[in-house]
Amino acid sequence: MFRTRTVIRILWCAICGVILLTNQGLGQGSSNEVRHITLTEAKSKAAGAATSNVGRLTIDAAKYARRAAQADYFPKLSADFMNLHYNKFMGQTIQLVDRRTGQTLFGKNVPLFGKDWTAVSLTAIQPVTQLLQVRQAVTIARADERIASAKVAQMSAQAAESVERVYFRLLIAQRRQTVAQKKVDAIESRQLLASTVAMPVGTGAEHQAALFEASKELVVAESEADELTESLNVLVGFAPKTKLILDIPEPAIEAISLSEVTQKAVTNSPEVVEAEETLVKARAAQRLSRLDYVPGVAVIGGYVNQPQPVLPSLPQDFSFIGFTATFNIFDFGKRESIVRERNAQAGMAEANVAMVKSKVAANVQKSYLELQRSQKIRDLTRRLAAAYQETSLESISARASAEAEMFQAELDYRSALTQLKRLVDGR
Repeated sequence: MFRTRTVIRILWCAICGVILLTNQGLGQGSSNEVRHITLTEAKSKAAGAATSNVGRLTIDAAKYARRAAQADYFPKLSADFMNLHYNKFMGQTIQLVDRRTGQTLFGKNVPLFGKDWTAVSLTAIQPVTQLLQVRQAVTIARADERIASAKVAQMSAQAAESVERVYFRLLIAQRRQTVAQKKVDAIESRQLLASTVAMPVGTGAEHQAALFEASKELVVAESEADELTESLNVLVGFAPKTKLILDIPEPAIEAISLSEVTQKAVTNSPEVVEAEETLVKARAAQRLSRLDYVPGVAVIGGYVNQPQPVLPSLPQDFSFIGFTATFNIFDFGKRESIVRERNAQAGMAEANVAMVKSKVAANVQKSYLELQRSQKIRDLTRRLAAAYQETSLESISARASAEAEMFQAELDYRSALTQLKRLVDGR
């Protein structure tokens, strides 16, 4: 019996150990997931994540501000309720007599004001001349909405650019890691060969020093690759510690004309759009300041119900309609100063539009020349990388090094292309 219990305990411990090791293996496998991803997929995920929250809220805020300004076109309805109780009768008693019949109304004297008074009123006010001011306010809000849309589009482009840069830097780091690994393998192979034959004194120490330097280079390359992998995981929304297999993207090819992109840039560039919408806002504010000289006229109407009228002769409920007019006669020169300020701001905004267009045109020309230069270097590096054949450790290392140069040149080309597109239309 004792032996049987001992055997059962041993088997149970073994089963628990297997289960524990299995769970640990599954946990490690889930934390070290391997994902294959392309550059297009990575850019799409990052752009969506960047604009899903902040971008949407930015556009919504501008849209609701414009709707709030448009609501001032319509009449404003308000309701009032009043209930008062006085500690004494307000005023003397009076006697009400019908002028036609000479009879006393109500049969007795009544107080001028009762001790209790309740009234409910509903009022509607429709602005008239103020609609001119509302129109300018809506123009300003609509310009802010266009600026917000342009900034959100630029935000999405910046997120895609960041992913593209990290993606190519990771490709370069992986190739440098391969170069460092092959260097370590080559030194270890020479050390193995040296251990089988007689070598001069001091050669072993040189090999150890070379192996140390190569190993240090490999550690640095692996650390850089791991860091860039984590950065890319964060940008695309993958879980931490996810191992990434990057697809080598095709070279970007764009047929671009300098005159065409310059013309588009001075029309559709986000900087130009913002400057032009700022000019629209400045001119609207300029017209808004001049409208302060126009009287404020509004149509007003309402309904009042008094369950306990102040004067018994007044009806319990009645309605009214009319208009109100307000005009600022003198304000010690405030309106004149505001008009001059808005005129100066409109002039500054107009000059800024011309300056921004000139700056964008110059930047487009500079980016175009940089794009042409980087394209030539990119084509040279691609031809060099394609010339290597992977037949030995040296050729594999040389090819990996050439591919690293090729990816760097491709990244430079794409960065120049992205900069040019951002200048043109914010992409």
